[in-house]
Amino acid sequence: MQNIVEFIKKEMTDRGMTYDLLAEKVGTSRQNLWLKLNKNSRPNFETVRKILSALDYDLKIERREGAAEPGEKELQEFFESTDEEQVSYECIQRLFSVMGYSLTTKTHKNEQNVKEGIDNY
Repeated sequence: MQNIVEFIKKEMTDRGMTYDLLAEKVGTSRQNLWLKLNKNSRPNFETVRKILSALDYDLKIERREGAAEPGEKELQEFFESTDEEQVSYECIQRLFSVMGYSLTTKTHKNEQNVKEGIDNY
């Protein structure tokens, strides 16, 4: 999987596009754009979407061919990656919600799902 920053930089090079020109299209300063794409930075999702939009790209979410609904292993890997990236609980809860899923709590004592009140925290 290609790094998104590398993809953007390659696209800029292929188009002969300067930081000044792309920054103008994105609606930011050249310095701000440069910082987002250099110094080993990892721009946030909103920034990436704005840059890609300025380059006339849309992001699409597609299920990979042959991919099944996420199982325990995939969910564990997902939660590990969110821990590494320090994604907030509210963000994860909202992402699942817009995809038609909900987060529930499950007690280790009696293995019973507790579904009421989770959104009231």
